[in-house]
Amino acid sequence: MDRLPGFSYYSGMRRPPRVRATLSVAAVLLAATVSTLGASPDGATIALRLPERVRLSERSNLSTRENGRYTGLFTREVTGHLSRRESVYSGRFFVFEKIRRDAHEVGRLVDHSIASTLAVSATTLFPGDNPYPYLQDFLALPREPVAPGGSWQAPAWILLNPRRSDPPLRLPVTVSYEYQGRETWNGEPAARVEARFATRYPLPHSDDPDAPVVDYSGDIAFVQGSHRVTVMIPDTGAQLAFLRDTVHEQYRFADGSTKEIQGHVLLFLSGGDPAAPRIAEAIGEQLDPDLVPGISVDRTDVGVRLTIEALRFLPDQAVLLPEEGPRLASIAAALEPLRGVRYLVVGHTADVGRPQGEAALSAQRARVIAEELARRGISRDLIDVEGRGATEPVASNETEAGRARNRRVEIYLVEE
Repeated sequence: MDRLPGFSYYSGMRRPPRVRATLSVAAVLLAATVSTLGASPDGATIALRLPERVRLSERSNLSTRENGRYTGLFTREVTGHLSRRESVYSGRFFVFEKIRRDAHEVGRLVDHSIASTLAVSATTLFPGDNPYPYLQDFLALPREPVAPGGSWQAPAWILLNPRRSDPPLRLPVTVSYEYQGRETWNGEPAARVEARFATRYPLPHSDDPDAPVVDYSGDIAFVQGSHRVTVMIPDTGAQLAFLRDTVHEQYRFADGSTKEIQGHVLLFLSGGDPAAPRIAEAIGEQLDPDLVPGISVDRTDVGVRLTIEALRFLPDQAVLLPEEGPRLASIAAALEPLRGVRYLVVGHTADVGRPQGEAALSAQRARVIAEELARRGISRDLIDVEGRGATEPVASNETEAGRARNRRVEIYLVEE
């Protein structure tokens, strides 16, 4: 017979506080392992397990129709790598609009990334008002124990951005949940919850001062859709939560055009690798600055970072000078033995007053370094590439010495 989880519930949709660049994640992944789904048979609670690192991956696979005609398959991945700092997780989210890599190129290209913070809440999954993930204030839990088949309702929010070029519409929804009991998922005992909700916009008029408010200035004029979400919450293991959202949305825009989206979105929430200190120490020993100059190794919220300083390229080109070969050979030799990690190669340039050109050049130079690593034994399929232009200087751009320091490439070691 299934053990009954105890849930906590809050009622009433409230206008959320504005939090700049902050993303909150719930302790369904945390509290659920403690006083709810992780309760022992006699009702006593067990210790709360907070992983040192969290990885959140949102993967979309959606077919689209515009003005009644099929226009193709949209795929996107958003991956966040974050580390715990007291009561919050800090790190960065990376967006890949093209998941399938060109066979002739090394590494997937990051379209853009954003620094974010995951604060911990004991009531819901993903509370907050932020760009990622697209489901927020989701999986609010009932106050009393619920037997398999028990159901409840709670408010949540969804971010809709069908054209990607418009500002997202943050829309309130009412979610109906049903606890379906316990089963085995990925070899681990887990609780299963099914959720359903509909999307409707514009919202009906309400005189309630506490009614949700939609502050939207984009081109979406009308939304009608449905979502069916399967949620799995394992008791143990690296996986903390898994959501599969089956989506069907219909849109009409201010210019009269229409769009229909159908498919699914997957959300994976897992604990990261606690071995970062050991990896950083091992790489630091092999890349001693006395032996390999211009290389530093440190730990960041995203992962272990290896910085190659003052890289020498032909001016304004992504052509690496031959004398950089020994440094890259030493780096590849230090990285090649590692297992269970991906490599994010990030290019930076000096600021010369051409933002678009600098962004493109930094990505091209990062791609060159990725090619050099692959040529020296690093798997091509484990490398991602991003260009950040001159947006993150480490020195003044007023001097040649400072500009040289800003022309650098960073290699992040993140969980695969």
